[in-house]
Amino acid sequence: MLVKTTMLVAALLASTGLQAKVTGEQTWSFKLDDGGRLSVANTNGSITVTGGSGNEVVIVAFKEADTQEALDKIEVNISHSADSISIETDLPESSSWFGKRNNDSKVSYEITVPAGTGLDSVRTVNGGITISGVSGKTVAKSVNGGLDLSDLASSASLSTVNGSIRATFVQLEGEQKVAIETVNGSVRVWLPEDADVNVSADTLNGSINASDFGLKADKGFVGSDLNGRIGDGNARLNIDTLNGSVKIRSN
Repeated sequence: MLVKTTMLVAALLASTGLQAKVTGEQTWSFKLDDGGRLSVANTNGSITVTGGSGNEVVIVAFKEADTQEALDKIEVNISHSADSISIETDLPESSSWFGKRNNDSKVSYEITVPAGTGLDSVRTVNGGITISGVSGKTVAKSVNGGLDLSDLASSASLSTVNGSIRATFVQLEGEQKVAIETVNGSVRVWLPEDADVNVSADTLNGSINASDFGLKADKGFVGSDLNGRIGDGNARLNIDTLNGSVKIRSN
């Protein structure tokens, strides 16, 4: 019986794809004008974007699949011009007891861009997003994964379904507009002491704390909400979460 059980477990492991992974790596580099834009679309895998000096964009894609055949079918499609770069990930479909799916393969990106680049859309389905050193407008979205962003200095739209969001701003004033939204996860935001922003925050199941700036949330029968002003209140910061707490801290 022990032998039969072991053979059955081995068969199940093989059928569910728990064998050793096959990996590969590709690198591209392009020139991007000052104030250029970048967009990245991924399905399975994390995305890291880091701001740097100069006018060069370096894209490194780390690929992973169950077989060499599946690895060879992963495609990274890049459209580029002097002022815009777009990256799209095409994963192969695989067959299992549950039908066709493409979640056996994944691509993780590490991308370096000029600091002033605008991030039109950085999105992934299964994976986290990390952005630092980029001062342009930022749009970042995940479904199953957290967001960790620092050095933000422009308008931003940040959202995830299952994951927490951490965002640090070095500037929040003037016409900046920031929207942060998560369903299952906490939100942590760090603002400069001299921020000028009107704050609106709502949560269904979770607390709100903005005591660093002397703001107090109202706790209702269900959920909490906060509306307040920091400085002159010129910029806009809206935070919404269903299941998770919100903390607004001073840098």
